[in-house]
Amino acid sequence: RTSKTSPTGPRSMEPRPRVESSGALNDVYVKSQEHLLRPTSENPLPTSVPPPSAGMAGLIGVRHVLIVIGLPERGKCFIAQRLSKYLYFFHGAEVKLFDVAEYMGCQPVDIGHAAQPQDECRIEASANTLTRDLKLFLNSSGEAARRAGGNMTVPVPRNCQTAQARAAERAMAAAREEIQNTEQHLLVDEADRRRKNVDSGKVAIIFTSDGMGSFYEKWACTSKERRRWAAETIQSDKRLGAKVIFIEVIVNSAKLMEQNLLSKIRHERRLSRGAEARESRDSRQSREGEENARGIAVPSSPATPGRPTRASSSRNHGYGSGYDWSAAAAEALEESDDIPPRLVREFHARVNRFARVYVSLQEDGSEDDLSYIKLINYGDKVVTNRMHGYLRMRIAQFLSVIHPTPHVIYLTRHGQSTYNQLGKIGGNSPLSPAGEEYARRLGAWVMPYVCYQQAAGLDSLTKTRLWTSSLQRTILTAQHIPHPIISEEDLGTPSVPPEPDADDALANGDSPTRCSAGRSSGLRGTPPRASGLRERLRSGGLSGVVGGVALGGIDSDSDRGGGGDRDRVWQQMAPRVYRNLDEIFAGECEGMTYEEIQHSFPSEAKMRATDKIGFRYPRGESYLDILARLDPLVHELESYHEPLLLVSHQAVLRLLYCYLTGRTRAQAPKLSMPLHTVIRITYDGWTPPTEERFYLGPECSQTDGQTHL
Repeated sequence: RTSKTSPTGPRSMEPRPRVESSGALNDVYVKSQEHLLRPTSENPLPTSVPPPSAGMAGLIGVRHVLIVIGLPERGKCFIAQRLSKYLYFFHGAEVKLFDVAEYMGCQPVDIGHAAQPQDECRIEASANTLTRDLKLFLNSSGEAARRAGGNMTVPVPRNCQTAQARAAERAMAAAREEIQNTEQHLLVDEADRRRKNVDSGKVAIIFTSDGMGSFYEKWACTSKERRRWAAETIQSDKRLGAKVIFIEVIVNSAKLMEQNLLSKIRHERRLSRGAEARESRDSRQSREGEENARGIAVPSSPATPGRPTRASSSRNHGYGSGYDWSAAAAEALEESDDIPPRLVREFHARVNRFARVYVSLQEDGSEDDLSYIKLINYGDKVVTNRMHGYLRMRIAQFLSVIHPTPHVIYLTRHGQSTYNQLGKIGGNSPLSPAGEEYARRLGAWVMPYVCYQQAAGLDSLTKTRLWTSSLQRTILTAQHIPHPIISEEDLGTPSVPPEPDADDALANGDSPTRCSAGRSSGLRGTPPRASGLRERLRSGGLSGVVGGVALGGIDSDSDRGGGGDRDRVWQQMAPRVYRNLDEIFAGECEGMTYEEIQHSFPSEAKMRATDKIGFRYPRGESYLDILARLDPLVHELESYHEPLLLVSHQAVLRLLYCYLTGRTRAQAPKLSMPLHTVIRITYDGWTPPTEERFYLGPECSQTDGQTHL
């Protein structure tokens, strides 16, 4: 972290709170159900709020306070961010992040030195401020909470005899008059309503982005005494009705620590370069303004071909630990796998100084009354204690699969289908001629640009995965992707120049272009090819699957268990078919155009226009239904270390794209997922999500029946 002192003196004692929210739900039910909750002649006393659906339920039950602890550089900030996004996106929970480091009001107490009386006062003040903000969040009861408890507020007639007579004689008029002539009666008072959590559950996640500087802060929970204080502070306030869960991140693998450190230094170096570039740009713009004012023309800088800028999908710079690596990262560390020895020694010295005074969660019985999760080496081993209930087990399950090492996800829609040409939605149509051409181009593009990933400044062969839906248009789109069997010795093999006929599948059409933030530019001029591997396939040296024809029976997960040769081979792009990835089911509207839907179902078309994410097609699905079936797949996706190519459909990819890039669910139905385009999304424990788009062609109409799906 940068110095907390300024040239004019120490920072103000008033803490500067920074509270981030994943976004509270505006409603507790979908808008397309609203007309069903109004009184009618047949139902003068309707249900005020329907039961929660999977995506709108929140996490009904006891409110929770999650406190993430552990040694520095373990990925605590990353875990807090990913857990927050997951609980909000797939369960509709209202989640807020509380960064302990942002509540420190002045220079922190150095580790190894006893806190002075003035430090104790400052620590107490910052703890009280965070506690106040935490309780304000947990006790807040907005419009959504009031509406969620609407069924416990019932109208009581002031004149029961008259109301009964009117209801028997004049149904509709009586219903309207009765609603106007009633007073509201609470079956459960407001305090109990909050305590019993009839509104959507709230989750507060407390972590620190400065493990070193915030060691002595009470909410950092770095000792048994501080953890006991935090638990008693929450549990002593009965009105909160909240439970505390401690999540300790333990990394004792030297390889994982080296990967974390390398990723962090690279990220800080990119930030440093970005700051320098911004300063250079600002200086140039200032100079241009001065030159233009004097009438001197200043030539513009030429664009660098093949070097698109990446579109960041997060507002913050990443998930930091509070240590300022910018100076250290100024050393000659590009994309190599070597860390300067001085940085390694400095890092271990700092962590060892922290570890000498840090107290891990004890398993000797002294903390058995606490609810906690010990996450050891990111899911290699998970220890839980007193983790009972739905939310707690969902948290433990999700934490067991996430990790801060790099994720590379490729998203692409199927090639253009015959229904796309006709403007129809749903169905199980085959590919059009343009879609078949895209399938061939995708098959030729995958090997050099997906199976080879950047490592140590070179494109090296790596393990890869492939998912498709069960509908034929996605399976046919992936049919030309090769599935060779590779051995452990092949991994890390650098790329070689392409063979003369390597681009035959891309001939007679447009060259693929890389798009970033809506711009297109040329791809790398010489794509790498696995020619050596291809020769081994031709000569029979390896078995594999090419063009959908099986040459061998090795499963892509064979390296996870078993013995013998099966532990040393991997099937590249082994096709895995998931019905969970199928397109949104339009029910009675399957196979219809939107003009036909508006003619046959005018009221449904109108409701869908006002509530695209919550509207459920007649006897069909809504976007919230898709969320429910994507939830288990996201757990598996988060656990992967290998690049994954996912061939699916527009509605499904909209939701996955929003989750992976940190967008809200409400944005999903409005996104454009163009045909014949591959979207590459990358993120790790320190770098926020970035995306690149590759347009492979051929040209086809993008105004198909899926535009408004």
